[in-house]
Amino acid sequence: MTDTVTDTVTDVISGRTTHVIAAEINMIKYQAERIYLAAAVEIGKRLTEAKAMLKHGEWGKWLEESVDFSQSRANKLMRIFKEYGAEHLTSSNSDSNPNLNYSQAVLLLGIPKEERAQFIIDMDIEGMTNQELRKAVNERMQTRQEKDQVLQEKDQVLQEKDQVLQEKDQALQENEDLQKTVEDQSGIITELTTELANLKVQLENVKTSKAELDKTARQLKDSLESLQQSSSAKGYERMKTNFINTSLKVRANQIAFLCESLDKTIKEVKHELLQIAPNDKETYIIYKNKIYDLLNVWLKDETWSRQARPGGDAQ
Repeated sequence: MTDTVTDTVTDVISGRTTHVIAAEINMIKYQAERIYLAAAVEIGKRLTEAKAMLKHGEWGKWLEESVDFSQSRANKLMRIFKEYGAEHLTSSNSDSNPNLNYSQAVLLLGIPKEERAQFIIDMDIEGMTNQELRKAVNERMQTRQEKDQVLQEKDQVLQEKDQVLQEKDQALQENEDLQKTVEDQSGIITELTTELANLKVQLENVKTSKAELDKTARQLKDSLESLQQSSSAKGYERMKTNFINTSLKVRANQIAFLCESLDKTIKEVKHELLQIAPNDKETYIIYKNKIYDLLNVWLKDETWSRQARPGGDAQ
């Protein structure tokens, strides 16, 4: 008991206490980790150099046989070299370039390189334990993830908004196209209605002309029968000739009317075909060929030639 008290008194007098010893151990650990960090950077540098020299597939075998490293450990050392090159390990009292040890450097890999210097300044990591630093890094990573998630959600909302606007524009365009189609169809219906009315008028005119011709023919027939009964043979022949001439003039007038109607109809058909051609080429070709076929049939009809010969059928 006396010896223990004596040793304690001696340690106090010499300044050797457990606190002092712990401080010395922590200092040695810190210095060792700084040395280990510098060594890790140099090893990572040489691993990077060796990997560039090796062919594909030789890297893992070389690590195992030459330096007894796993690929995961080698990758970690090469990343440390990439993130903390020799220029970052120089002794400096600057807040933006503190003297990191190996544990601090590894923990700080969780902070993006472009944010690391500011994080070191903000957190004053030289006075933090590894546990405190790990907690701070995790909190920063969590905050960054939450921020990234918010930005992603914002981008998604903007994309959905853009999609809605595009769908709205498309719907407006489709509505305009539909409205234009309806207007075009209304115009076509109006034109067809007018054309139908014109055809009805023409039909009525033809019916009226036929009725007048029939009436005139009956009158002439009655006159002829009357003349046959009351006139001399010479007068009868003269009246017969006049009747025939009058009938021919009536037929000629009817033929002229029909030819005029036919010419007008062909011109209208041609006009309608030219109007529809740009948008409905198939219909245009079908009915154009039908017109050509009808004309060819009429031209090849032998009745035309037979009527032109003396003694041809007058029917």
